[in-house]
Amino acid sequence: MAELSAFTTARLQRIAEDALRTAGVLGSLPTPLEALHAVAGIRALEALPALPERVRTPGRRLLGALWFEERTIFLEDRQSMARRRFTEAHELMHALCPWHEAVLREDTRDELFRPAVDRIEAEANAGAAMLLFQGRHFADRLAGERPSIGAPLALAGEYGASAHAALHHYVASHAAALAMVVVGRFPQRDGSLPVWRSVESRRWRRRLDSAAAMLRHGLPAGSPLRELVEAARRASDPPIARLARPSDRAGVRRFVAHAHYNRHAFLVLLEPG
Repeated sequence: MAELSAFTTARLQRIAEDALRTAGVLGSLPTPLEALHAVAGIRALEALPALPERVRTPGRRLLGALWFEERTIFLEDRQSMARRRFTEAHELMHALCPWHEAVLREDTRDELFRPAVDRIEAEANAGAAMLLFQGRHFADRLAGERPSIGAPLALAGEYGASAHAALHHYVASHAAALAMVVVGRFPQRDGSLPVWRSVESRRWRRRLDSAAAMLRHGLPAGSPLRELVEAARRASDPPIARLARPSDRAGVRRFVAHAHYNRHAFLVLLEPG
């Protein structure tokens, strides 16, 4: 995933909070995204079948698209409500960032829900979270609490967001050294579970290797972290374990792991400890 600089993150934060403030919805939960349309210059919201063929990308399934010339957002209706809201916020950020139009015209599942290899997509993803989570509002509510997976998950519904989006934003905006890894639920040929991607807080990145790189060989059967995520498959509350780290960079040899199963993948929160 493309890492955004502190300057770019602060710029996106200003754009998102200015839009929320101008629309009069700063502090309104869940964020009423339709109130942001006028601020972003959006004239219409349509279902994706209405997207003209001449602006489609053949062979690629779209979740959302912004037709810049017509200032129209198109959304696929088969998405869950939380994912649909994220897609809409993503397209709104494209419209709110004036430098995006020349670079990007439409979004596919690959660009939205795999690591964003394109910086513009990374900006839109980060900005979408800022719109959904009301700038610093979400992070500030949890800033005084000890890091845990339960707190952001408990607040996800209040913000109209998925568990995945809430945990991603929680880690990305946290002052502590935290990471989240997304682990596939089906074993690979060697029996291990694949680690698809990770997100780290700035403090983690300053001190430690990428969590996905640390776990690049996946979670082998019988390993402590594999046992933790398998417990999450059956548990109603996210299990927690103190485990040996696969890397000892900076002298940190153990971490605390929290796991959550969302029926699509395992979300694992890591903190040195």
